[in-house]
Formats: sequence, structure tokens, C-alpha cells
Amino acid sequence: MKKLFYPLVGLCALLASCQTEKFTDGVIEGDGNVNFTVSAPELIGTRAVYGENSNSARGGITNVDFAAYDIRYQLAVYRVDGEEDAKTYEQVITPQPIIVDNYQPVTYSIRLTPNRDYKVVVWADFVLQGQSEDLHYNTADFENITCIDGLDAQLNDESRDAYYISHDLKLGSQPVSGDLILKRPFAKIRMVATDWGYGNLEMPDNFKITYYGCKRFTNINALTGMSESVTLEDNPAEVYSGTINKAEKEYALNYDQSANNRTVIVDYLMTDYEEQTPIHIKYEAYDGGTLVNAHDLKTDIPIQRNWLTTIIGNMFTTAADFTISITEDFENEWIVGEEWWRSSEFAPVEPTYDETSNTYYIYTKEEFMWLPDHINEMRSAHGNFTLEIMNDIDMSGVEWKPIYPSASAQEYTVDGNGHTLRNFSMSGKYGAIYVYSALGGLIKQEYEAYTGIWGKFDGLMKDITFENITINGLADDEVHYDIDGNPIDHSKESAYFAGVVGYTGGNHWSMSSKFQNVHVRHIHIKSSASSQNLGGLVGWVGSGGGAVGSRSISFEGCTAEDVYLTGYQAGGLVGQILGDRGAQFIDCHTDNVFIRYSYISQSSGFIGNIGDGGLTISFYAAIELDNCSAGYVEYIHDGTGEPYDYEPQHELYGHKNSGDKVTITPEA
Repeated sequence: MKKLFYPLVGLCALLASCQTEKFTDGVIEGDGNVNFTVSAPELIGTRAVYGENSNSARGGITNVDFAAYDIRYQLAVYRVDGEEDAKTYEQVITPQPIIVDNYQPVTYSIRLTPNRDYKVVVWADFVLQGQSEDLHYNTADFENITCIDGLDAQLNDESRDAYYISHDLKLGSQPVSGDLILKRPFAKIRMVATDWGYGNLEMPDNFKITYYGCKRFTNINALTGMSESVTLEDNPAEVYSGTINKAEKEYALNYDQSANNRTVIVDYLMTDYEEQTPIHIKYEAYDGGTLVNAHDLKTDIPIQRNWLTTIIGNMFTTAADFTISITEDFENEWIVGEEWWRSSEFAPVEPTYDETSNTYYIYTKEEFMWLPDHINEMRSAHGNFTLEIMNDIDMSGVEWKPIYPSASAQEYTVDGNGHTLRNFSMSGKYGAIYVYSALGGLIKQEYEAYTGIWGKFDGLMKDITFENITINGLADDEVHYDIDGNPIDHSKESAYFAGVVGYTGGNHWSMSSKFQNVHVRHIHIKSSASSQNLGGLVGWVGSGGGAVGSRSISFEGCTAEDVYLTGYQAGGLVGQILGDRGAQFIDCHTDNVFIRYSYISQSSGFIGNIGDGGLTISFYAAIELDNCSAGYVEYIHDGTGEPYDYEPQHELYGHKNSGDKVTITPEA
């Protein structure tokens, strides 16, 4: 049952004719001249609830157990006098609480004196079920909100999340109504282990975190949004701890969907006002009192207000490798690869080649690393060879260089034998050069492009899964620098980004590009603002031909799940495919696709854009989509992190030209 706590209402708040400017009881039930509906940002994602849809990529409203906690909203009003730097603020309505026992927006109705300037400040946080007292934050003074937890009670507590807004209000003679969407004054940080349960090793059940050599924010002024901080030395005394239940994951979705991935630490950190802040972390994992593993992440790890920073990698096995990213339904998303802050410890090794079967056998990370620099000579020496994957392979700790043959039509077979390749990270450093030419060559521009595990691939790929792939997550990271201390420039990244294959087919009817039972999950692609042709599995498809039902370009039994793309002509499975080539998709499915861009267009949860290759369209060049589906999709404005009002032409493609023929069976 919803519980509403209202203060006693003062006489001046009730009488419209009363013109006093200062009162302490200004909130009434309706009939005010100022009305606000207040909500927290997860209103846009209300399909997720505590339990089977819990998700460490989201915040407290998604993950808190509402049987144990309530949400407390508090609204205060300040009168504003003076101009610019001479402005003064006087609190005319003290913080007024409304407490609800489950997530829902609330409405405040207040009376204020007309023709004055005000600032409305709202703070929302979690309190214990049935109580109204401060739990995690001392909110007695909105201009100095501080943490009240003990140092040993910080980690793995989603009820530490909180929300606020400071809203300017110029009140004339007419009533005012509006919606206030709150945002976090914090950054959320999480650590996701990708080696949970490896080799039946004993897993930890408690952790210690030490932040050092960085700023630690101590309070926030909710009126101005500004925070204060102290500088932590290299050896601070503060150690923060947390526990997990080894037998059961706390979260169900996002990375935690995969067996060997598990969120083991979450924390909420006060941050600077609209600025990135670098932090440093020492991490210790224990099984009871026995140390399992410890790591010192000496790199600058960026955090920012209302952003999510994810540190992902092997945390419990000997080779500890990390990728660091930033994301939600928070405001935006970055990914920082471990290879940018620690040199790779691995050297490529030539795989075994069997001449009789014309097959290379790949057993290890080092052997897979050998492919990018030798793919041309392999194709030249052995023609259409087979690449057999013989083990699950973990690519942590490697700055991946896309496999990129120097020409298209270099066909060969990749047989995954049901294995999984995981933990790829790419900065764009090794992207191939795409040359844009116009006006007969008078204009030429070079861009980084063709980025994925394969920059280009032609041939047959089958029976393989790829998971935990991050590309260019540092495109907007202000604390990201190269080894010489120079900011890394991602402004010229152009096209053909995908979790697995950036580009397949070229403009060739005769080429074969077939994908059978290829699966991708946990894909994060963030490139520059102008990037296009982004897909969870393939970025751009150009080959085609063959009769209906036996196309030379085909996707059969392929899936893409948990896909995050920033760009346009973006699709959960394929970014763009030429519409005049003839292609087929059979029993392919996507789910949990999140597409961000400043202007969403030609995108969908399945195929982004069906482009016109410039030839005469015929029935035989149709694209067939047989028993395919796109599950949950969100379109997000990249500048604000808010939902984008966009509908694709069809749930299975964002856009096609009128002449492009698409046959969908069964038609939704």
C-alpha cells in the first residue's frame, strides 16, 4: 500500500490571498499554484524488477528489494535574489517528504508568491521499510548532504543509490505544472568477473576495496550540484568491504546471463560536477579469511556523475585481465580495455597445420593471436582452408588486432566446433584505413574502419559463440591517454564496426558469406559520432546471389543478445545489407539491443539499413527473413541518455528503399 507522509499545512499555504514570502509548510494536497510530478530515471525501464530481471547495469530502483526498503522523496524550495554571481538563496520551504513502498512517480502541489524566482530541489533515496529516517545519507541540510555509513558498510548495497534535481523556476502570475526527472549525484562502479567457476576453483565470498591516489568526494550541495573532496594518498587507511552469496548470483541479466560472468562488487561514489574524475583501486578477494586473489589497478579509471563504470575481466584465476567500461540507463557509455593500461604478456604462436585436410587447428589464445598478421599468407598458400577452433579461448589481456585480409573474396571456413571465444577488447588502434574519395579524387579522407574480431571475412563461419566484446569504448573518455600522455583521438572512426565481422562480401555477386549457428552476446561498440554500419554480429553485408532458398549470403540459426551500439545504420544482428543482392536469414533472433545516437535513423533491433546497391531490383534479389525475431530494443539519445522517440519501418529492419524487396515469413 502506498504511504504518503505530508507535513502539517500552514495557514499561509492554504490561503490564496496570503502573500508572505517565507513559510515552512508549503506542500498541500492539490490546489497549489505550482505542481510537480517527480520521478527517477528508471521510469523509462520499468520492465525490469527485482529478482529474475535484476541487472547490475541499472540502479537501485531496478535492484532493491522493496519488501525491505521504501523510496523517500524530499522537495525543498529556495527563493532566489540578485543576479549572476551575486545571487542569494533563502530556503522558503523546508524538505517535505513523500514516502512510497514501491517505485512510482509522486506529485507535489505547492503555493509560492507570484513574480519571483525560485529554485526547486528534490532528493530521493532509500529508507527502511515503514520508516522515514535517513539511512545512508544525512539530508538535514540540502546544501551539505553527506554519507553516514560506516566505512565497512559500503560495497554491494544497491540501496545506496540516490537521485536529485535542482530546477530553476521563474514564477509569473499563472500556475505552473511540470515533470522533474531525477538523476544520480553519483557514479556507479561495478566489477564483473569473467572467470567465475573456472576449473572448479574455490570462489570468494567477500571483498575489500581501497581507493587511493585520487580524489574522494565527501559531500554534495543539492542546491548547486557541487561536491567537495579530499585527496587520498597512495596508502590511505580507508578499506571498504562487501560480501556475496557464492551459491547464487545477485543479478540475472546483462553480463550475469553468462555462466562464467558474475558481478561481484558494486559501489556508488560521489563525483565532481559534470566532470570526469580518475580513480585508482586496489582489490582483494577472500574466501572466508583466506586471500584468493588481489590486484592493483594503477591506471586512471574514469568515473562521472550518473554514469556506470564497469571493470570486467578475469579476477580469480592467475592471469588477471581487466576491461573497464562505463554505461546504464545511466547517462552514457564507455569501455576501457585492460591492454591500454598494462602491456600484453602474450606472444603469437603459429598454429598446427594439417596438409591432408587443409586445416589449421587453434587451441590457445596465442595461436588465435597469430591469425591477424598471417591471414594473407595462409590464404595464398592454402586457398580455401579450414580454421578449426579446438577449445574455449579467453582473449583477456590482448589488445585485439582485427583479422583483415588485404582484399575481399578471400574465402575460407571457420569451424567453432561449439566452442566459445570470449573477452575481446579493441581500441581502434589497429583498424584498417578506409579512404573516402569524392569529386574524381579531388577530395580524399582517411578513416579508421573495418573493426571487429574480423575486420573482413568471406566464406563459411559456423558453430561458434563470441561473448564479452568491447570496441572503442574510450571515444569520449577525457582521462584516456596513450603511452606518451597524449589524448587518443577517435574522431575519424567511420564505418563497419561489429562484434564479430566488420565487413563481408564487398560488391560481388559471386562471393559466398555464410553464417551458421554463430552466436554473440555482451557486445559493446562505441565509436565516433559519425560512425555507421554497426552490428552485433556483422557491420556491413554486400555479397549475394543464388536462387531463392540457396543464397550465397545467408545467416542461419544465428543470435545476438545484450548488444550496445553507438552509431547509425545500426542493427542488433547486421548494420547494413545491400538490398539488391539476394540474401536469406533463417531462424535468427536478437534480444536486449540498445542503440544510441544523436539522431536515430535506419536502425533496428535486427537489421539496421537495407541499402540500394544501385542495380535493377528483381524478385530473385529479394531478402528473405524466415522465422526471425527482434526482442527487446531501446533507442537512446546519446547526448542525454534518455529514450529516443523512434520507430523503425519494421521491427526487423530500420529502413529500406521502396524498390528493395523483403519477404518476411511469417509476417508479424
